[in-house]
Amino acid sequence: MITVTWTTSTGETGTTELSGDDKWTFGRTGGGEDLTVSVDNPAVSRTALVIRDSGPGPVVFRGQTDNGAKVALISLLGSRTWLDEGTAGNLTAEENRVELSIQDEVVVTVDVDFDDRGSVVERQQAQ
Repeated sequence: MITVTWTTSTGETGTTELSGDDKWTFGRTGGGEDLTVSVDNPAVSRTALVIRDSGPGPVVFRGQTDNGAKVALISLLGSRTWLDEGTAGNLTAEENRVELSIQDEVVVTVDVDFDDRGSVVERQQAQ
């Protein structure tokens, strides 16, 4: 089970649990996809962030266009790994926070809690 907790710059907060093929999505209102969290901000892409299960930890996909936006995976100690547009990064027990900012204003902060579960292949073989 993966627990996703978020806070937007407008003060919206929430928590959801993901399992199996579930995914958490964040983006601009008005896209074709049903988003978990949406904002009415023209600088945010329609599907800016996607978090889903993969391997031993969840993976974060950055769909946010590069219009002054930054997406960081943040460790417990505060170090940052930057995701470029169109790339993905794996979350770990030590690096489990995601932050999307545009023009140095944080738009959304996401904390992801999960147990180390082994790779997808290991979990399939255990079933």
